[in-house]
This record gives sequence, C-alpha cells and structure tokens, in this order.
Amino acid sequence: MLTLEAALYAAGRALTIEELAEVIGKAESTTEKLLKDLEFEYHKKEGALEVIELPRNRYVMQLKPELTPRVGKFIPGGLLSFSTLQTLVFIALKQPLLQSELVTQRGTHVYDHVKELEEKKFIGSEPEGRTKRLWTTQLFSDYFGLDRDKIKMKAQLKHKMKRILEEQRQAEEGNQSRL
Repeated sequence: MLTLEAALYAAGRALTIEELAEVIGKAESTTEKLLKDLEFEYHKKEGALEVIELPRNRYVMQLKPELTPRVGKFIPGGLLSFSTLQTLVFIALKQPLLQSELVTQRGTHVYDHVKELEEKKFIGSEPEGRTKRLWTTQLFSDYFGLDRDKIKMKAQLKHKMKRILEEQRQAEEGNQSRL
C-alpha cells in the first residue's frame, strides 16, 4: 500500500488502475482493493489529503477542496481568481465555444482569463478564423473530479461549481475585509 500511496503522491494527477497495478506488480482487482483500503484510511484519518476514485477507474490524491481557499497562496501557480473561475465555468458549460462569443457574453477582460487558463492547461484552443475555439481539457476534469464525458461533466459541473464558486467568493471577501 505504501507504493500506491507514493505513486499517487508523486504523480500529482489521476492515475488509472492499470498504471497503478503495473507500479505495484499486482492484478488490477488486487490493486483496486488496495486502493479502496487506502481511500478508507485517508477518510478515517480526517487529514488534509484525500484519496478519491474518479470516473473511469482513476484515482487521485488531493487536498480536500474545503481547504483550498485557505492555503491557495501556497499552490504553485496560485488559485484562479473568482472572475477567472467564472469564465472557466462558462467555457465548460458552453463548450466548444468561440472566444469571440465568450467576449460578447463576459467582456474583454476574458482575454486575460483565457490566457491564464491555457497556461494552467485547464482549457485548450485552436484557431478558427479570426478567433479561437475553446474547450476544457482532461486536466480540468481531473482537477475538479468531473467525468470526461461532456454531457455527464456538464451535469456534475452545475452542481459542483456552484459550491466551489461560493467558497472562492467567500475566501476572496475574507481576504478583502482583512486589507
């Protein structure tokens, strides 16, 4: 189980059962049982980290979402601002989406958001005429624990992002009141 834990920690991304089974040299069914045990151990510990199963038999070790607003300044690359997160949600719900449509709906400030989201690899883009076509990436799905299937992901997103946006807004308001 230590090697599974180490692999999840070192990867910094979701890993498939196949990848993890190969690392520990066990059958996929055994690996899945060990992952369930590891997931339970982290849940029982009530620590800052959690091991969770994502859609399509993938597992990830991550910081518990409720802690992210408080420690976000220590995350490499930092957290997304509230307005950038809103832009990301808009893209995810409307994807694929032309950047020109995004600008029409949200304003010219989204050019900076798109640049940041591309740099963080949450969205992908390709030229289309004088604009770009935008969509979310696999990293986006993994980071937010969403299904890769666009229809399922959009349904999950509506529920999950409402909560995340509220937490982010509260964190930013808390930071503003301290200034």
